[in-house]
Amino acid sequence: MASLESSRKITCQLKPHEQTYSFLQALKLNKVYIIKLSTNKSGTTFMIYEKDIPKVRKIRKKYRIPIHFSRPDNSSVLQFHWSVLAGLLGFILVPYICSLFLWQISIEDESDERQVKLEQELHKLNVIERKSLKSLIPDSEIRQVILANNHDLSWIHIKRSGAKMHITSVPAPVIIRDQVDETAPSDLVALRKGVITHYDLRSGERLVPLHETVKRGDTLVTGILKQGNKNLIVGAEGQVFADYWLEMSFQLPTKIIYDKFVAEEVKILQVSKPWKVFKKEQSLEHLIEVFKSVFKVERNTIVEKSSVTVNEQWIEEAFLPMLRMRTASGLSSNGKIKDEKVLHMTWSNDTVKGKVLYYMNDNIAGKRPIHQGD
Repeated sequence: MASLESSRKITCQLKPHEQTYSFLQALKLNKVYIIKLSTNKSGTTFMIYEKDIPKVRKIRKKYRIPIHFSRPDNSSVLQFHWSVLAGLLGFILVPYICSLFLWQISIEDESDERQVKLEQELHKLNVIERKSLKSLIPDSEIRQVILANNHDLSWIHIKRSGAKMHITSVPAPVIIRDQVDETAPSDLVALRKGVITHYDLRSGERLVPLHETVKRGDTLVTGILKQGNKNLIVGAEGQVFADYWLEMSFQLPTKIIYDKFVAEEVKILQVSKPWKVFKKEQSLEHLIEVFKSVFKVERNTIVEKSSVTVNEQWIEEAFLPMLRMRTASGLSSNGKIKDEKVLHMTWSNDTVKGKVLYYMNDNIAGKRPIHQGD
């Protein structure tokens, strides 16, 4: 059987090349038996025995001559060397291994200072570049920590694309109060009912002592100072903090359906078309196209519909922390939530309704212009 395979004839086709003659002479010196040699404008064609293919390949590399092997039945002949196989394996494994690590983290925020702060918080959470994707903490935990430390943010979008992570912060909506003329001298009045805890004033005179309850519309700080028999209008500037209760209502379906990330399908090899071309004509150019096609990596995120049944444990562990962060996002930079209490929850066939009472401390003062007459 071995002698039969070694006696098989292989057709060799060479395109016109300046080293063709030297190449043929080298074949003869290496005892390669050449059969039916013919030359024309399209190149040189001859036949050899299959056992001599390794010698022909070795000599071809020396003279850098593209050569196409085929059998008399037009079937291609391809023999890989270990170096070629190792190269192909490297082109496959390197992109795959790289896709298992986080290589880029980008943060989008309106403030440069907050962007630096978010970078520091991610570093504390060990969310850093060149870290294994499997060892990263879940996105929900990243979002929860960032929102807890930044009350002026209403949400954190986290988008993962392969080895990249993009984080976008969403500022909390600004609470629009009644518009007043900021340049005109004003008093500070209560915008809601509360118990005064402390003042932070730049001008004006306090009218309400600490720990006293005020209602909406009460004057807290006057901008008119008395100097003997005269009234000096200076205007009140600053903040007045008070404790107050805020009631929040919610309504949820008893079954929440969402898209759940299952896996990321990575397609590295896409060599079908270049491979077919290479089989028809085995040239260096077509081989390079085969190698290039290995780098065409496709990543497809696989998601599936999943559901969670809402119960008291899920509301306590997942929903209430999110509702707390959303409520805290409406506070000023010095405001805070002191306590919270679930008043009640009502369950029906497909919905659950409830109310949460928050005990808060924040600025309750707003400006009211001082009327000075005509």
